[in-house]
Amino acid sequence: MDKSRSRQQKNKRIIRGILAVLAGLVIILGVVFWKSYSEVDQTVTAMYESVETKNLRDEEVSTDATESISFALFGVDNGALGRDTDVGRSDAIIIGTINPTTKTTTLASIPRDSYAEMVDYNGEDGLPYYDKITHAYAFGETSMGINSVQQFLNIPIDYYVTANMQGIVDIINAIGGIEVVSPLTFEYDNFEFVEGETVELDGQSALAFARMRHEDPAGDAGRQIREKLVVEALLNKIVSLDSLKNYQNILDTLSANVKTNLTFDDLVDLQSKYKSSLQNFVQDALVGEETYINEIYYLYVNPEERLRLSNIFRKELGLDEIVEDDLEWTDIDENDFYSEDTYYEESYTTDTYAEDVYTEESYTEDTYIVDTYTESDYTDSNYTESASSTNDEVYSEAYSY
Repeated sequence: MDKSRSRQQKNKRIIRGILAVLAGLVIILGVVFWKSYSEVDQTVTAMYESVETKNLRDEEVSTDATESISFALFGVDNGALGRDTDVGRSDAIIIGTINPTTKTTTLASIPRDSYAEMVDYNGEDGLPYYDKITHAYAFGETSMGINSVQQFLNIPIDYYVTANMQGIVDIINAIGGIEVVSPLTFEYDNFEFVEGETVELDGQSALAFARMRHEDPAGDAGRQIREKLVVEALLNKIVSLDSLKNYQNILDTLSANVKTNLTFDDLVDLQSKYKSSLQNFVQDALVGEETYINEIYYLYVNPEERLRLSNIFRKELGLDEIVEDDLEWTDIDENDFYSEDTYYEESYTTDTYAEDVYTEESYTEDTYIVDTYTESDYTDSNYTESASSTNDEVYSEAYSY
């Protein structure tokens, strides 16, 4: 039970971190809006990208009608670190609903390693193909990412937002860099950081500061703390008067690195008609069991857990409750894989770091930027030929870093 609570708390910190990043984007657009309505309109138009997905609704919804809506947020690990041409993986997946009746926004994270069907992507035998849900984006970009999430939870996704690593890099460069105090001494990607020292970071060094994991005694939790430092410094710089001098560069960065099917009018509706709902958050997260299939690590989320979260979202959307048989079962669901010995990651404790660096007063929330894989995570020894697909080139790209 303690591990379960720790896992839930960790996922809540991740969600709050992503919300902080999104809040930063809203601040940028909101402040700049008063400087140039037309330029903001042009930026949102450039960010707009319609996608074809399976329609799970009987009737179309609209922000103009102030109906309950759903959305998916994808944090994609491309655009930087030599991955300029890669499609990337959706290493951060957040699903949410906005209910103007209950004035509530409900959010939940889907672990990137969750075992799921890659919808519309069959294996060599012509049968449904299963992989980590993060790879749906690599195989079929936003469309397959959304379709796979919809099937995984049996809920409709009305809107989406994707953002990549390069967006963070470019925004930091556009505002003239940021300053942080390093919580530990380490070297990463040829950048050196010393515990307790204030360091000025440009976009690339900020990415290196935030991404290092293996040398951190707290692992992912320690990385989340450093990511929080970067986001806090970024938001503080954005709201300063000096950063407004570069607002055109910031708008250019957003248009180049963020994609969404929300129109300018949709965003105006969200601000005016859903404002109270966007100020009241309810957070949840899927949990699962650690497993290996063909020597590849996955997180198995059983049908009961998927059903629990599905019905939470369906209630917020005004949809009928479903039962387990209404879910699409995976091949290991059919084999009765699930056991009660569910896996939870150990969470960070304040004992990991010295008290003078990490205090509860200074760090009430952990923040998550785009969590990425390193080369050490993906080696030929970890992934075997048995995990194959009809498109070897796309598959190789998904596991190439």
